[in-house]
Formats: sequence, structure tokens, C-alpha cells
Amino acid sequence: MHIIRLRGPWEHQPLVRYVGEGDAPREETDDLPAGGRTAVPGDWANSLGHDFIGCVRYTRRFNTPTNLDSDERVWLVVEAVDHEAEVTLNGQALGRLRSGQPPLRSDVTPLLAAYNQLVVDVRMPPAAFADPSARGERAGQAGGLTGEVRLEIGRT
Repeated sequence: MHIIRLRGPWEHQPLVRYVGEGDAPREETDDLPAGGRTAVPGDWANSLGHDFIGCVRYTRRFNTPTNLDSDERVWLVVEAVDHEAEVTLNGQALGRLRSGQPPLRSDVTPLLAAYNQLVVDVRMPPAAFADPSARGERAGQAGGLTGEVRLEIGRT
């Protein structure tokens, strides 16, 4: 198996911030912090603050791996997020991932184009941020794309 780690450069952009406490926090889309480049794996503490609660879009562009044989497949693996995420490649939904779940692993071979866009929308809901038991060892830390993201190339 050949592995290509998608460590950088990643862009990240806040999409929404949750404001208020209790069962009905409201979503705000005005005056969000600026996004920018970030490292993956990692969290958004350095750019958005330790206490940012909301949804952040991570975007990574990459070219299709070269010299693929007809019997080789390409899998996208997202190891971990804090707290939940939706993953898309070239506009096609690949699946969802939550803290504590096994990695998301998707055969993306038929979705690959010459130039690809991977999007991971990571959401930290207020209830998860406030509940240390829901986050395990990451309690009290910022959310984000906290596990490795990689392409695995292998034979069927």
C-alpha cells in the first residue's frame, strides 16, 4: 500500500458560530474570525481561539495520484475530528465522522478528477463543548480536524 498524507496546505474558514447557552443556541454568521491556512492534524485554537464553538470548513486541493494501474484503488481516510464532520470530495458526500468513531475510509477512485477538492466541515456543537465526557481527552480544547487525512493506494 502506498500512502500520501494530506498535511498541507489546508485552508479553513469559519461558517457559523454558536452563541448562547442551553438547548437553543443561535447561529451567527456575521463578524466571524478570519480563516486562513492551517496545519492538519490540528485544532483551530491558534487561529480561532480555544473557545470558538461553531462550524469550520477545511479545504484541501490535490491532484490525482499518477501512474495508477487499472487494478489499483484510492481510498481517502480521515482519522479523527473534534467533534463531528461531514466529508465531501469534488462535491460528492463521502460520509460523516464523530469523535470516538473509527476513521472514515472511502473508496474515492471513481470520484477522482485531474484536480480535486476535499472539504471537511467540522462542527463543535455547544452541548459537546460543555460536556467533558463527550470529548474524552480533548475536553477543554478547541475543535478541529485532529487526525491525519491521507490517500491510500492499493490493489483490489
